[in-house]
Amino acid sequence: MKITVLGVRGSIPVSGKEYNEFGGATSCILVETADRAIYLDAGTGILKAPKTEGKKVSVLLSHTHADHVIGMGLSPVFLTRQDVDIYAKTRDGLNPYEQIKKFMSPPLWPAGVEVYPANVTFHEFGDFLELGDLEISTMESNHPGGSLIIKIKCEGKTLVYATDYEHAEEKNAELAAFSKDADILFYDGQYTDEEYAKMKGFGHSTVAEGLKMLKKSGARNLYFVHHDPRHDDKFLLDMEKKCTDKNASFAREGMVIDL
Repeated sequence: MKITVLGVRGSIPVSGKEYNEFGGATSCILVETADRAIYLDAGTGILKAPKTEGKKVSVLLSHTHADHVIGMGLSPVFLTRQDVDIYAKTRDGLNPYEQIKKFMSPPLWPAGVEVYPANVTFHEFGDFLELGDLEISTMESNHPGGSLIIKIKCEGKTLVYATDYEHAEEKNAELAAFSKDADILFYDGQYTDEEYAKMKGFGHSTVAEGLKMLKKSGARNLYFVHHDPRHDDKFLLDMEKKCTDKNASFAREGMVIDL
């Protein structure tokens, strides 16, 4: 698998020279194999989607909060004449299509996915899915309104995408088992400990809890994602320096990992 980080910012996108190091685009990670292009979420990072001619394209949505789907409106993924499969879980009585239609409709957005060149098909995201050689499984996160944690396995390698996750004792045990011995764990590290004390219940975690999860799961590498929009490069570099595990670091927009 080739993994390209297209967006790691949380809540809202940001811009400016003070965000050059880590990037300002919201959640999107591209996973590629010889014949597949899988996008994990469709935040503004998906606007920088590379050309993937000849590959079958799928978008796996952890959930449909605005920062995770806002890139769908103008992404080349949907402006190219190709088949695109979107997977999401029914929430609040709305199936995947109904959720996106609600977001991408007047007065919030002038056009729905029906008008775009891509041929888009919506699917219910269940517990297990096979896309070519990729085995994809999910577990429910701890996040207001619901969200999915996504695991992708291919040829003995494992990636876990655990954004929009708030640590809790019972869920921590479940996530540790779900992520056991993963090669890569993307983990929500939006808050400092001090910030979390004020933001408990908002559905996000901390660097300290991520480091605990790294040890509990036995994952080989952990990358923090969903960076708070108030955290500029200097702030994140200071946070990263305080990481006590050499196998943990902060994900950066544009980074490429060959797995």
